[in-house]
Amino acid sequence: MAATTAPTTRRVALPRATAWVGLAGLLVVTAGLVLYLGRSTGFYYDEWNFVLERRAWDAHALLMPHNEHLSLVPVLIYKTLFSTAGIDSYVPYRVAGVIVHLIVLTLLFVYARRRVGDLLALGAVAIVAWLGPGWPDVMWPFQVGFLGSLAAGIGALLCLDRADRRGDIGASALLTVALASSSLGIPLCAAVALEVLGRPDRRARWWVLVAPAVLYALWWLGYHSSQNMESVDNLLATPAYVAEAAAAAMGAVFGLGPDWGRPLVLAFVAAMVLVLRRGGVAPWRLFALIVLPLLFWALTGLARADLHEPGAPRYLYPGAVFILLIAIEAARGVRVSRGALVALAVLLAAIALSNVGALRNGAGFLRDQTADLDGALAAVQLAAPHGVDPQFRPQPTVAPQIFAGSYLAAVKQLGSPAPAPSTLPRLFGRSRATADGTLRGAYGIALAPAPAKPAGAAPALENEAATKTTAKGACLSTRPLSPAATLDLTVPAGGIEIDGPAKVFVRRFGDQFPPDAVGDAPAGQPVALKIPSDAVTAPWHARLALGGSVRVCGL
Repeated sequence: MAATTAPTTRRVALPRATAWVGLAGLLVVTAGLVLYLGRSTGFYYDEWNFVLERRAWDAHALLMPHNEHLSLVPVLIYKTLFSTAGIDSYVPYRVAGVIVHLIVLTLLFVYARRRVGDLLALGAVAIVAWLGPGWPDVMWPFQVGFLGSLAAGIGALLCLDRADRRGDIGASALLTVALASSSLGIPLCAAVALEVLGRPDRRARWWVLVAPAVLYALWWLGYHSSQNMESVDNLLATPAYVAEAAAAAMGAVFGLGPDWGRPLVLAFVAAMVLVLRRGGVAPWRLFALIVLPLLFWALTGLARADLHEPGAPRYLYPGAVFILLIAIEAARGVRVSRGALVALAVLLAAIALSNVGALRNGAGFLRDQTADLDGALAAVQLAAPHGVDPQFRPQPTVAPQIFAGSYLAAVKQLGSPAPAPSTLPRLFGRSRATADGTLRGAYGIALAPAPAKPAGAAPALENEAATKTTAKGACLSTRPLSPAATLDLTVPAGGIEIDGPAKVFVRRFGDQFPPDAVGDAPAGQPVALKIPSDAVTAPWHARLALGGSVRVCGL
């Protein structure tokens, strides 16, 4: 009787050239998608700290911490672009962010294909390429700090795989780059230290850690601030923070939220226990990779648990990459059937659809922020010739670090990212509304005591609601017919005098009057509304919410 043998599962492999062509296609699609979705976006939030505070080429500008991070590499990228491209266009900065993202994807592919083959490596890259829940790291160039640390960290692991002198030198240099890009370099260096010091040949390789550790320690002693010391409350909250961060990152890997991530984390932990019990993998590398995200989440919790943001989108990209690295290492040498690959392809397609939608939403958020800031900055440049308080904030909600004085100084040196003031009447509605608010603050528009005798063109009546209005000479007289009576006027160049009780609202470029009034005109005491003229001919408009009979005259 013939002996029977157990069926074997063959690994489905691609020719070497085909695998690289597939990666190249994926990278091209990723770059095109990210650049397209991010169209019409501009400098956002933290980037303004670089624009306003890092223009000088000195040690302070290069090494000053940003939110406690050593940000030397991102600062160098931005300063190089300041010197070559200026800040008139945001496109070069977006291209730089996409390039660093593609470097991370390429290194992840190289790392994965050596362990699980080309097809699974391409699948891992596809998950990270369009990681919608982690959209800030994909769509916002400022996150080159996190991505730079990730790229350098994966590169360091690949260098250690060489197990030779050149590889060790490369790993040491790349760990230095990881630390110089963001504080994400700290857990990456700690993970490498666990591997190097846990290997049998640690006596020959310990020096890999010396240069990055010493250089970072010197920076810490010279520049790091101890003002934001971690609180006891953060320490006690860190375990829960780590658990929630793990759930959020695991959910992001599958294009899902943290509620789905919690059971997936439990299943993942159970799988890792089985892998470690079975053996057959390099224990020092797998152990180091398991510690890596735990340390990242723990350090973040110690610093920021009080902010209750374990699932913040900017933390999901590194968390997802770390989880994939663990899975790749644990699955080293795995054999996957064609049927399993088909199932994985269907799963990846579903994840991709979810992720692209989330990327689109993130890009929309950045576009809205840019639209608000475009109107505010264009308005500041319009008002600049009339003198603007250097401490005036054009848009304290979207960019509280921007003051008129420092912004105009940056514009003089680097160019202007804002639309030309002459285009204000044609901008998006939210840009025009923001410009109105900024001009109101820059010009200090308010009601003031009226001159002795009004003399000027009569204000043009635009609209009235529940009023009875008559014109006589340079004045309009109106009385309310209901408590909701309003009168809309075009403000003449000289301004208007208001005699009678009314709340006064103004707009210029916006479609709607804002909810906050410039002041209350009292009864029996005439007041004036005067607005400086500027280079744009578009008139101002006023709305009077009547509290009684009112006379309005041109000044």
